[in-house]
Amino acid sequence: MSGIKNTTFLEAITAAIQHEKDFFDFCMKTYEELNEGLIKDFFFDLAEDSDEHIKLIQQLYSQVLGGEPLPNLKYLGEVYKFQATSIQKLMRRLDRNKKLSANGNEMEALRLAQQEADDAIYIFEVLSQKFNDPGIRALFRQMAAFNRERSAMLEGCMVFYHPTAEKNDDLAYYANTDLMNP
Repeated sequence: MSGIKNTTFLEAITAAIQHEKDFFDFCMKTYEELNEGLIKDFFFDLAEDSDEHIKLIQQLYSQVLGGEPLPNLKYLGEVYKFQATSIQKLMRRLDRNKKLSANGNEMEALRLAQQEADDAIYIFEVLSQKFNDPGIRALFRQMAAFNRERSAMLEGCMVFYHPTAEKNDDLAYYANTDLMNP
């Protein structure tokens, strides 16, 4: 953990932005794989949320540094250096779900996204306690909050999705619940 503790605020910001970009890519890949419908639209909305989260991360950077805007990371070479940082090595653990494909299965897409959000909550909450830098702590607390919100939306979507289970043989066991037969 000593390598992690040497993380700079800019490296932490870069890790957070990279996480959001990776989740955006996952959502758009999943969106392309799914058939037209509510779940497909939901993944598009999740992707848009990631874009909004990146803007909020940039605002947090500016607030912490007294109004200084986030530098262009491409020009600083931070994107390339970032791949070797201790924080990025830890963050790669979150890639296990984003690299998988639901192969057009809506429930599997929701499950993968839910697992990603839950893993991210855990990682960011743990990270928020590992640093003395108040900016890094605030950033990782905010990232955990983004993912708690995502997790709640995904859980709600899965609950909403279940009433259509009788139309899908893979989920037929839900058709006999009291919720399905009022």
